[in-house]
Amino acid sequence: MGMRVEKQLTIHEKVGMLFSMGAPSNVVDNQFHQRFAALPFGGMSIYPYNIESKEQLLSLFKDVQDFNEKKGYESPFLMALDEEGGTLSTLDRFFPSVPGNRALGLKHNPQLAYDNGKLLGSMMATYGVAVDWAPILDVNTNRKNSVIGVRSYGEDPTLVSDYGAKYIHGLHDAGVAATAKHFPGHGETEADSHLGSVTCSLSESEIFEKLIPPFERAIREGVDAIMVNHVIYDQVEQSNGLPATMSHYWMTEILREKLGFKGVICTDDMEMRAIKDHFPAKEIGVLAVEAGVDQLLICHSPELQQEVFDGLVTAVETGRIAESRIDESIKRLTQLKKAVTQYRTNATVIPERQWAQNALHLAKQCLHLERDPKQLLPLDKTKSYALILPKLEALTPADSTDGKEVPLASKLVNLQVDTFSISLKPTEKEIAELRQQVDDKDVVIIGTINAHLFTEQQALVRRLNDKDCIVLVLRDPYDCDVIPAEQTVLLICSTGESSMEAFALEYS
Repeated sequence: MGMRVEKQLTIHEKVGMLFSMGAPSNVVDNQFHQRFAALPFGGMSIYPYNIESKEQLLSLFKDVQDFNEKKGYESPFLMALDEEGGTLSTLDRFFPSVPGNRALGLKHNPQLAYDNGKLLGSMMATYGVAVDWAPILDVNTNRKNSVIGVRSYGEDPTLVSDYGAKYIHGLHDAGVAATAKHFPGHGETEADSHLGSVTCSLSESEIFEKLIPPFERAIREGVDAIMVNHVIYDQVEQSNGLPATMSHYWMTEILREKLGFKGVICTDDMEMRAIKDHFPAKEIGVLAVEAGVDQLLICHSPELQQEVFDGLVTAVETGRIAESRIDESIKRLTQLKKAVTQYRTNATVIPERQWAQNALHLAKQCLHLERDPKQLLPLDKTKSYALILPKLEALTPADSTDGKEVPLASKLVNLQVDTFSISLKPTEKEIAELRQQVDDKDVVIIGTINAHLFTEQQALVRRLNDKDCIVLVLRDPYDCDVIPAEQTVLLICSTGESSMEAFALEYS
């Protein structure tokens, strides 16, 4: 269905088109209709709390699409979600989990990113998702980075560029549009913009050398949208101390003019404290649009969404922002819809019955044995094992692993295994007790989650140094450097079901 010629958009409707919001409710009900009447949003994003079941999600997407068509708007409705695989996954509650980006990056084989994009894209296409807020093209140049970490393919801009390009093609081949994020690069930062202001102190030439190449490549490969971050680049004078999402320099002069990007520029969630704590709500949308944004993401708070929307409507009505400027953004969003329709027409979607097998195949290819000096792998039926697994916690708001189990124990069948649980920052007392409990076991298998940052985990691993020890690195690969040289180290860089299954099948 194309745009109906007779549908003349009002200023309210035009401004609404620029908004991608969290779903007002988990079904198209009265509340949904009321929110749409107050703010006629042009896109919607889904979060884990919007998902009750597979059936509910399917009917939500279908009903939203029908609702959009009945209103006479152009199709498809821009339904989006954060699906990166690994630690930020929306669909892994009822679909097979796939390894995260860093696990894929271990192998220096960009084809893995294509397979991953095609598989995740096929899952999204089943629901009618139009846009994936991925791939992550941040180059993880700072090991202490709390918000990106394993979400990045790695530390090398060329590797990240190659992987990102392949992921984009994988998504397109499944019928889904791609969003490169977080421009101009979030990999150097230590703080997390969900929680407050974040500064990056690289010089402009370093930013262009280390952080921007993957975005340049993505533009050449036809990426549909680019998500801009809320980082302040304080060594770049022209950005005037503003976060990139508010910066005319980064979005218009660099991204549009210098890099020649013609697609949709969208913001990271404007509810992050880096933005909402520092700018009046009425000005947030105005400043972002003046700087060059086409699509505003405001994910959770209806009050904030409404204030930002009202502020932007007023700016257009009073002439502070020309209506033609809003029209430019709508034109780009319309192009995005046309592209999605095109991808869907040409898509070759992987059928659902193959997903689990593909996810497992991908996970097997990502396992990376760093060292095994005492030949402790494969596991041995005649030996007794202690399996020590950390309790998962969300290490940043962009982390969907909170409270999940690392699903390994149940996979190690036909072996003598006792399983123990440990916190991410085990106390001296916990460590001592655990050391005693595993004393009579032949071999200890221990999972680490960012032990390079959590020194308590390092202390635990050192206390086990008189035992035969297999260390499974379940998150950042940098843990390698803090594990004693005589211990076996296997990099998995993922805690998903498929990765655990892959380890059990390959090594037991």
